[in-house]
Amino acid sequence: MIPEHLKYAPTHEWFHVETKSITVGLTKHIVDELNKLLFLDLPKVGDEILAGICFGEIESLENLLDITSPMAGEVIAVNERLFENLDILSNDPYVHGWLIKFKTTERHLIDELLSAQEYAAHISKSHPAAPPRQRKRRSKVVIKGKRRR
Repeated sequence: MIPEHLKYAPTHEWFHVETKSITVGLTKHIVDELNKLLFLDLPKVGDEILAGICFGEIESLENLLDITSPMAGEVIAVNERLFENLDILSNDPYVHGWLIKFKTTERHLIDELLSAQEYAAHISKSHPAAPPRQRKRRSKVVIKGKRRR
C-alpha cells in the first residue's frame, strides 16, 4: 500500500510536507528491492542539500542507491536511530524509517512530484528511473548501519 498523503519522486523518495519542514524517506518499493540493507550515509543537521544532487546513500548486499531531493534546503533533523538499526527502515519506511527533515524556500516544487497513484503507475512499468548501481566490493568490513566519518 502506497500512502496517499505523501508525494513521491521517480527516484523512490517520499516527501511529507509539514508546516515548517519537509520530511524525506525511501519508499517501501525500493527498500524491498534493495533487500538486505547494510549501510546508510546521510547529511548532518545544518548541512545544505542541493536539488537533484545526491545527499545520501544506502547500500545493500548488491546495490548502492543515491538519495536525492528535487528541492534544495537546510537539514534540520536526521533520523539517528537508523544508524543503530537499519531494520527500522526495512520494517517501517513510511513512519519510523524517515531519513531527514529539511526546510526550503522551494516548497512550490512539491507540486511537481508524483501522487500515490502516479507513483504506483511509475513502479508498475518495472524499469526504475534511477536504478541502484552495482556496489563495488570493499576489502574492509562494513559495520551495519554506521555513518561514514
